[in-house]
Amino acid sequence: MSNDLKFVGDNIRSFRRSRNWTLAQLASKIGIQEGPLGRIERGANLPSATVIYNLAQALDIPIDALFAPDLSQARAKAAETDTVYVSIEPDTAVPQKSLLLACRELMSAFHTLEDILGVQKHALLPLSIPFEPDYAGMEQLAAQVRSAMGMGDAVIFDYLELFENFGLRILLFPFMKSADDVDGLSFFEPVYQNAFFFINSRKSPEKQLFCLATELGKILIFNQMKIRKDTLFSETDPASGPRPINAKRAAKHFAAAFLMPDSAVKTTVGQLGITPDTWTWDLVLRIKHRFGISTEAFVYRLKELHLITEESSNTYIQKIKTHYKQTGFGEPDTSRRILNANGRFFDLLLTASVIESEETEEIDEIVTKYKIESA
Repeated sequence: MSNDLKFVGDNIRSFRRSRNWTLAQLASKIGIQEGPLGRIERGANLPSATVIYNLAQALDIPIDALFAPDLSQARAKAAETDTVYVSIEPDTAVPQKSLLLACRELMSAFHTLEDILGVQKHALLPLSIPFEPDYAGMEQLAAQVRSAMGMGDAVIFDYLELFENFGLRILLFPFMKSADDVDGLSFFEPVYQNAFFFINSRKSPEKQLFCLATELGKILIFNQMKIRKDTLFSETDPASGPRPINAKRAAKHFAAAFLMPDSAVKTTVGQLGITPDTWTWDLVLRIKHRFGISTEAFVYRLKELHLITEESSNTYIQKIKTHYKQTGFGEPDTSRRILNANGRFFDLLLTASVIESEETEEIDEIVTKYKIESA
């Protein structure tokens, strides 16, 4: 094949990898031998019209996606029909198309590194767990996930490393300005029972961490709602009784319970002898830092657990909202969390660079394109 058309083989290989198919599996699906398909992917041969048609049918993508001159264009052309990655967005908000395409390009880059190194692609954490569709169910779900991760009610400092140790893929990068209102985006990958999490690094570390936990909640809720089509989330209001809530709010409640377990918060507060009416601003900042979340989220959690008076919680929430407005949602200096971002991705990239230079050079270009920074 002419080097000018080598991108055809690159596109075929990228789409094959994203489906967790070996060369032999794809060759079998399109009715040719593994050897000829391998030569097509390497750029030695050009596929015939019949092979091109069969490839498009097997991969469930439009034919012109195979002939896009670069991978980002190929993925853009295939995005309408490609269901390998399931975007998790349980409300009506639709992220910017440019962000979705960026995420698909980064997922493919991640897959390429995993393929070069032959590493595990399946998550070591179950992403389909039964739960009751109410706030109490979200508390229980959070406890089940923490138990599966072997951390009980322990307070964890580095959740990014924890998630990555269970095979989950996380990338933090500055979302484009058109999508700056999006905190994060997640994709469930059925073929591997795994997930990708993309977090907007323009946000504060505390917001990034809460977003990560919320996106995990979205995936768990999404997978269970596929099984229970009649699922309707509800909460009990003291004044009006049961009322419906949406899945996005339920995911946020999961995140709060996951990052601030009931017993851990109560134990911490109890050991310090803090009563609902003895909180001070400095105490709020000092203790919320242990859990790595925003001041606002921590005060709401204290209120939810009846560990702070209504008057005090209202005072502190108003104070932090004023601070957020003045600083662009920055946390007070003494309580900022530092996250070690993109550790696993750059570990894979560095290791893969020793084995395969051409593909990793292309990934280096993607890293520069999306301004992804190592820890």
